[in-house]
Amino acid sequence: MKITLRRSEPIFWLLYFAVHFSFLMVVLFVFRWLWIRMTHANMPLDFAEMAFESVCYAILITISKYIGYCIGKKKYEKNPVDRRKNNLFRE
Repeated sequence: MKITLRRSEPIFWLLYFAVHFSFLMVVLFVFRWLWIRMTHANMPLDFAEMAFESVCYAILITISKYIGYCIGKKKYEKNPVDRRKNNLFRE
């Protein structure tokens, strides 16, 4: 089964944000847990802080990718070249 999403749809960017948030949350959890284990510190894992950092980073990543998508879309609209055609026989 093939699921297609267009980048112009808001659901794509919502999923993009959710995937990055989840990945960053897991990475932060693992690194902090390892740091506590290696240093033998008695500090608890602060999930609210990790979630806040993950949200901030995920928002920055999503916004930067969206801006890059918009710029690329404008460039393509300005100079529409069919990249699927053979470029050997240009007119």
